[in-house]
Amino acid sequence: MKHRLSTSIRRVGLLAGGVAVAATLSLAAHAADKVSVRTDWFFSAYHSPFFIGIEKGFYKDAGLEVTPTEGRGSGQVVQLVGTNEDQFGFAATDAVFRAVEKGVPVIAIANVMPEMGQAIYVLKKSGITDPKQLKGKTIAITPGGTNEALLPAMLKNAGLSIDDLKQISVSPANKVRMFMEGQFDAIMATAWARALFDPVGGAEMFVYSDYGVSMVGYNIVANPEWAAKNPDIAKRFVAATMKAWEYAKAHPEEALEALAKHSPNNAKEANRNRNSKDFPDALKFVGHAVEGKPMGYHNAKAWQDTQEMLLKVGVVEKRVPLDQIFTNAYVTDSM
Repeated sequence: MKHRLSTSIRRVGLLAGGVAVAATLSLAAHAADKVSVRTDWFFSAYHSPFFIGIEKGFYKDAGLEVTPTEGRGSGQVVQLVGTNEDQFGFAATDAVFRAVEKGVPVIAIANVMPEMGQAIYVLKKSGITDPKQLKGKTIAITPGGTNEALLPAMLKNAGLSIDDLKQISVSPANKVRMFMEGQFDAIMATAWARALFDPVGGAEMFVYSDYGVSMVGYNIVANPEWAAKNPDIAKRFVAATMKAWEYAKAHPEEALEALAKHSPNNAKEANRNRNSKDFPDALKFVGHAVEGKPMGYHNAKAWQDTQEMLLKVGVVEKRVPLDQIFTNAYVTDSM
């Protein structure tokens, strides 16, 4: 009798164990949702948090298999996300406003940089250490750019007029090279590009926000319809991504190692050195937009102020309801 009972118990145990194993295998087979995230430009220092998220297993722990893909500007990012070629994107705020105004289905689902890092650069060998010294100097302009649209306000707050500078229209592909060759005195770029100019003696930068011109910076974007149909994936991606950015702030060199490991074009020592210098500048703009809220949570007042400023300078032409621009629906307290 004892033998039969023992055998029955073993069979029940084996059956239960088999069910558990089957359930585990089933979960493992279906756990990893494959998604892509399109960066705003060629992989660089400020994209390394996506790679540390892969390297540290933050995405894997969230049941995601994430593939970062290189973009060619935030304008392209919002278009590709809008057509669902990529599930997520990393894009500047002005690109989101422009896209929604034109009917592109895209929305910011998490804020990474509460403030945009825009800056004017001058070469150190120019001797310019104050924006007022730009009077009578030349500056490269890329027609239609947001930096250009906000430049008059920045100069006004620095005690200058846009008419105090000579504007030279230059294509984005050539402006850095031409600036380093001395073909004009100033250039506008992100506030984490200083090391780019080290080969010609370095550069000084004047950050827009230091002169009272500020706007919401970079965000995670998605197609609103896709996100509404896949809220769990969107929440898991946002949570893992915010965890990755916060980890990168605390361990910048480790994040850059992950970037070099997963991105062959950043494996060269020259690029590594430049990234190591630029990344701290980028991280100054990363953080919590609202005190007491998780990272990624949008500051509604900051978005409203940004829209008013973009309307004023003509970057966008019509006011759009902000619930079409950003949402906090996918930002959670933890993974």
